[in-house]
Amino acid sequence: MGAEAGHVSLLLCADGEVELTTDGVGFLPCYWSAVPGGVAVSTHLATLVSLGASPEPDEQGVVEYLAMHHPLGTRTLLRDAQMLPAGGRLRWAPGAEVSVSAVPLFVPTTESLTDDAVIASFAELWPEVVADAFGGSGETALGLSGGLDSRAIVEAAVQIGIRPSTYTYGTPPTHEPVVAARVAAALDLDHVAIPVTAEAVLAGGAQALHRLDGAHSASEMYELWFVDTLRSLTGTVVNGLAGGPLWGDDKAVGLTDPRAVLDRQWQRYAADARISAGFLGGDLAQRAPELLRDSLADSLGRWDLGARDDMVLYWKIANRQFRWGNMLTNALRRSGIRAEAPFLDSRFLQLAARLSPQQRRNGNLYLRVHRELFPRTARIPRSDDGNAPAALDHVYWSGETSYVNQLVGLSRRHPVSGVRRAARLGGHLARATLRDVAGVDGPAERSERRRSVFPADVWLRTEPRYGQRLCELLMAGGHRLIDEAAVAAQLSAIGSGGPTAPALLLGRVAAAGVWLSDYESRALTRVPAGA
Repeated sequence: MGAEAGHVSLLLCADGEVELTTDGVGFLPCYWSAVPGGVAVSTHLATLVSLGASPEPDEQGVVEYLAMHHPLGTRTLLRDAQMLPAGGRLRWAPGAEVSVSAVPLFVPTTESLTDDAVIASFAELWPEVVADAFGGSGETALGLSGGLDSRAIVEAAVQIGIRPSTYTYGTPPTHEPVVAARVAAALDLDHVAIPVTAEAVLAGGAQALHRLDGAHSASEMYELWFVDTLRSLTGTVVNGLAGGPLWGDDKAVGLTDPRAVLDRQWQRYAADARISAGFLGGDLAQRAPELLRDSLADSLGRWDLGARDDMVLYWKIANRQFRWGNMLTNALRRSGIRAEAPFLDSRFLQLAARLSPQQRRNGNLYLRVHRELFPRTARIPRSDDGNAPAALDHVYWSGETSYVNQLVGLSRRHPVSGVRRAARLGGHLARATLRDVAGVDGPAERSERRRSVFPADVWLRTEPRYGQRLCELLMAGGHRLIDEAAVAAQLSAIGSGGPTAPALLLGRVAAAGVWLSDYESRALTRVPAGA
């Protein structure tokens, strides 16, 4: 019932059998745990402990969370609790074991379409998908970033006569709100730029953590900082979640050797794995990096990476994007806001599953979609690199050749776009070198504020309110898996203006401590069965 209708179904039979199912993408997360005499199920992870699940942490899940924002697969922070997978079905009857099966919606297929057929199919189904996303009761608003995904949604909406209000976090000179405002103006839409002020950063952090289920953190789920503002604008938020990956956005695309795919994914998380290990207690600190790499290898090994050179995207959607999406959806739902993600609609996912590796390579077909189907915004530069979709045939970096080779190829085909990308990268590296070698922070800090609406590391050094709130979260929870001395050292470093760990990673350390402590507190206050 309510916001869970259509996403989670619980069937109670006369003989005591229980059947629990989730939709094909797991849009709302559902958790379960075997408990004495039965099975506990809930769309809130912590509630499982109140219902009888063990509060014992899953060490591997904690390691994965600290480095990757959430555990992989169906793992949670709790040793005996699992998340029901996308398209999952759980069955249980008195005296029987729990059985779980899954038929996810987005899986590899040998079916294929020509480029023209993909565009024709997308042109036919996308207006229906977008219309349904905006078809709920009450005011609906689109989170507009100025990137390809939100443009595909907003221009399609306008084409079918829907004129949504749009909003973006941040204000000029940061690139994203500037571009988003241009997109909205090109479509003659009302647009709101929500300022990211010192009062807003990390606001309501403790409450935000209770709206999350052992994944992400209050310092990364930015929507939860602005819940009151969003509620004043809309009852439903539409976003472009998962659009990029479904069209080809992963730097391991192009690789079929399992070792190469693993190495590319490990590169993304190795630094955070090593730093976060310093916050873990006991021998887990020494085991953590190897534990994470082994976990990645095991997770990737369940996919036939050699079958096609975009198989990593199917892994990414199942292990990363769905997890991010259902956590955002649940957090907003608990805040009284409905969430819609058109790219996770079953109709689009079925089309996306039929894209060939070549059609996904570098996002070239997605760019053609924008040129042909969304021409009113195709000439507006993207906030990421300053290039317009109409002037590109390459938007995502892939893994089959080096970054330099891809940049050279782009520059030959589109000289201005290639030079612009090279100049932005060169400027970023030069400013970073000034900061790291010469100790000159100003240029890098100004660049980061222009590039990112949420420059967390800059805030941690320069915004006292952000540092204070992060410290409060770090002190709010304590657990034996989190090293108290390491946390105390960071608290001191933040107070003196010299933090040595990334701000977002510290946010996850704080969240893990709060959640693990909460699980133990719930177990201690449980009422015994039959009491």
